[in-house]
Amino acid sequence: MRAGGVQDEQLRDAMCRYLTQSKSDGTVKKYYFYFKKWLEFCGKNNMKAVPAQPIHIALYLTQLLDKEVNFSVISSTIYSIKWAHNINGKTDPTENGFVSSLLETARRLRSKKVTKKDVVSSEMLKELCSPIVSQACDDLLQVRDVTMILVAYAGFLRYDELSNLKCCNIKFQSEYFSLHIESSKTDQYRSGNEILIAKGESGACPYLMLQKYILLADIDLTSDHFLFKPVYRSGKICKLISKNKPLSYTRTKECLVARLKSVGPSLNLGLHSLRAGGATAAARAGVNERCLKRHGRWRSDISKDGYIEDSLESRLEISRKLKL
Repeated sequence: MRAGGVQDEQLRDAMCRYLTQSKSDGTVKKYYFYFKKWLEFCGKNNMKAVPAQPIHIALYLTQLLDKEVNFSVISSTIYSIKWAHNINGKTDPTENGFVSSLLETARRLRSKKVTKKDVVSSEMLKELCSPIVSQACDDLLQVRDVTMILVAYAGFLRYDELSNLKCCNIKFQSEYFSLHIESSKTDQYRSGNEILIAKGESGACPYLMLQKYILLADIDLTSDHFLFKPVYRSGKICKLISKNKPLSYTRTKECLVARLKSVGPSLNLGLHSLRAGGATAAARAGVNERCLKRHGRWRSDISKDGYIEDSLESRLEISRKLKL
C-alpha cells in the first residue's frame, strides 16, 4: 500500500508538471505572477481563490480599475484566474456577466493608444551598408550590428528569434543560406522553422555581410553558442565575449536603432521596424501571399496584415477606382 501511495504521489506530481506545460514558459510565468496578486487579495479579504466566486473577481477588478492600471494588467489577471481554474478542473468563473462587463469597461477606459513604428526600407539599408563596403570596414561591432539588421529585415525576424540564433542554426548554400528557428512566438509546439535568405545583388546583401561577420568574429558554425553575442574592446582588440550569452533586448534595441537612425533620423524606429519593413517591401513587390505568410511565421492573415504598410499609391487607388 505504501509503495502504491508513493507511485500515486509521483504520478500526481508528474500530472501537475504536464498540465502547466500546456502553455509556453513565458505565458505560465506571467499567469503565475498575476495569479499570485489575486491570491494576496483573497487572503486579505478572507475569500477563496479556487474555486472563486464571480462576484469576488468582479470586486478585485473594480479595485484594479480604481487604481487606474492599464488594460493589459486586467486582461492578464482574468486569463490567469481562468487558467488556474482550468488546470484544476473547476468551472470557469470569468465567464460570468459581471466579469466580462468589467473587462469591456477596462478595454474602453484603460487601453493604451498603439503607435506603430515606421518601417525600414531597402534603400535605407543600402545607404547604411555603403561605408562598410566602400571603406572595407573591419570593425566587428559595426559589422555585427549591420548583420543583425540585414538578417532581421530579410528574415522578418522578431527580437527573440534573432537573439536566440545559434551558430549551428546557419547553413550556407551556393545561392542562399538557411536559418533554423528553434522556437518562436508562433511556434507553440517548438517544431522549428526554416527560413531561406537568398544572396543579394547590392552592398546590403545579408548573405555576404553574414559571411563577413562570421570571418571577423572567428565563428565556428558547428558550435551551439549564440550567433550574436556582446562585443568587448581592449586596445586594438575587438572580439565577441567568450561567455555564451545573447545580447539583451535593451542592448540590441540601443545598438540597432542607433545604426538605423543614422540613415533615418526623423523616423520613429524600433526593432519591429525591421520585421515590418521586410514584410512591407515583399508585399509591395508582389510576393505570393502564402509564401509571405510562411516566411514570416504568421498563423493568420490578420497578424500578417498588421505588419504591412500600404503604399500611398495603393491607398489612393481605392478612390480612383470610383471614377469620380
